[in-house]
Amino acid sequence: MGEIHPRPHALLLPYPLQGHVIPFIHLATKLASNGFIITFVITESIHHQITTSKNQTNHYKEGGINIFAEARKSGLDIRYATVSDGFPLGFDRSLNHDQFFEGIVHVFSAHVDEIVGKLVQSEPPVNCLVIDTFYVFASPIARKYNLVNISFWTEPALVFSLYYHMDLLRINGHYDNYGISSISLW
Repeated sequence: MGEIHPRPHALLLPYPLQGHVIPFIHLATKLASNGFIITFVITESIHHQITTSKNQTNHYKEGGINIFAEARKSGLDIRYATVSDGFPLGFDRSLNHDQFFEGIVHVFSAHVDEIVGKLVQSEPPVNCLVIDTFYVFASPIARKYNLVNISFWTEPALVFSLYYHMDLLRINGHYDNYGISSISLW
């Protein structure tokens, strides 16, 4: 009777592209508004882009950028952390997309595993992992730390439907891939 349950503490990790980060920012605010403790984790390169953006100067404080400053002022518990994507800041991710993607698939997961391990030991401990659907390594990390694993799709429903029905688009001739030896959506 009257058992007190701790507030859920979710770690949110978007794919490091603006079109993925913005929906995660909205989700973080929404979840925090509903009683969640949020730890928002982005890559150091995205953090660097945000801190050097001229549009963000009004959020800049001594010690770094604080994209959740206004949310915290209203009482929301949103924390902010960065993680290495395995590449130096000077590495041009857009010009070397294939190499960057390979690093995200094969190296980044170790960095994510490390930060999740630290946050599971923090107070209060993280007990929920909300991660971009584009990451293929979420389930093993969630299982390792006994976390609730939630895959968050950031793109419009139409894009999901196209991915899901790509085979039908090919079969019915709506998507012509003649001369292309292999197609990979992921």
